[in-house]
Amino acid sequence: MTSTQRPARTSARGWVLGTVGGAPVVVAPTSLLLGLLLAGSWLPLVQSSLGALGWGTVIGVVVLTVMGVAVSVLLHELAHGLTGTLLGRRPVLYQLHLWGGRTTFGAATGWRPWKDALTSLAGPATNLVLWALCGWAQRSLDLPLGISFTLWALTWVNLALAVFNALPGLPLDGGHALAALVEQVSGRRRLGLRAAAWGGLGVVALIAWYWVLRPLVLLHRQPEAFNLMLVVLVAWPIASTCWRVLGLGRRSRAAARLDLRRLLQPVATVNAAAPVSRVRAILSDGARLVLVSDGVRLLGTVDAVGLDELGLLDEHAATAGQVCTALPARAVTSQLTGEQAAAALQAARSLSRWLLVVEGGTVLGAVPTGAR
Repeated sequence: MTSTQRPARTSARGWVLGTVGGAPVVVAPTSLLLGLLLAGSWLPLVQSSLGALGWGTVIGVVVLTVMGVAVSVLLHELAHGLTGTLLGRRPVLYQLHLWGGRTTFGAATGWRPWKDALTSLAGPATNLVLWALCGWAQRSLDLPLGISFTLWALTWVNLALAVFNALPGLPLDGGHALAALVEQVSGRRRLGLRAAAWGGLGVVALIAWYWVLRPLVLLHRQPEAFNLMLVVLVAWPIASTCWRVLGLGRRSRAAARLDLRRLLQPVATVNAAAPVSRVRAILSDGARLVLVSDGVRLLGTVDAVGLDELGLLDEHAATAGQVCTALPARAVTSQLTGEQAAAALQAARSLSRWLLVVEGGTVLGAVPTGAR
């Protein structure tokens, strides 16, 4: 399934290793930090267990283990992609990063939530298969001690990957599967996401209990610094994702209540050949934004600030088409309410003073973005 097209060795997102089924496999720079964390945590145990065999063996086992973990994560992601492909949705990107991996899919037709659930659970299922294979090889084959020790480590790593990723909380695979199953039964996507988000907060609470509160409350000792760092690295992306989905933060609540229709300012349309004096008159009559068109094609916009920035100009000779400013695609939205509308407004702010709001192909008005 490897594409015959050779990709660039690097990209803006990381290093491209190759393509599988046309989808690039990209290693993000942050994955190197994950590798260093794994090596640093694994080295003391390997040294204490295999130190008598020499530092060459110790370092070799650490390197092989880190590479084995990377391969396990990659196979996990490829399982998502293969399952999605078989069900009718092809992946467009595989990425390894600080928190493991991510598979990005393209558009699909006739997609159903239960297919999302199967696609999500394919990753943990693959790790269970690797757990069984590594365990069998470590127990049954006559291997050098270093290789056997590496397989023993990968056995438990894959079991941990399978169990952790199957937990029912976003953004874990189990959380996506839970959200999809709730949507399949109820027909309500938002309900499924909220259920998985609450599950994610439960996962965060479990992580905090096991690595922070349990040592303090039950074992009467300080949590280890390395464990605290892992708690932050693992719990933070889960908590932030779930917090955002549930809208528990002040900004999220405000975004959920946003209705762009309440903020609309009037717009008018003129032909590109209309003189600037006509545009000035329209703005003086109450329109806040003038759309300049050439037939059915939108050429750009003009507002009072833009006219003032032109300085001295023969407004009777100059035309609207000559002075209008192109409107970026990201400054147009059909999202009217909620977080999607807030995201559209935020995206437009860096590009335009106005966000044009359309519904059903009809321009409803424009919302000022706050940009200067």
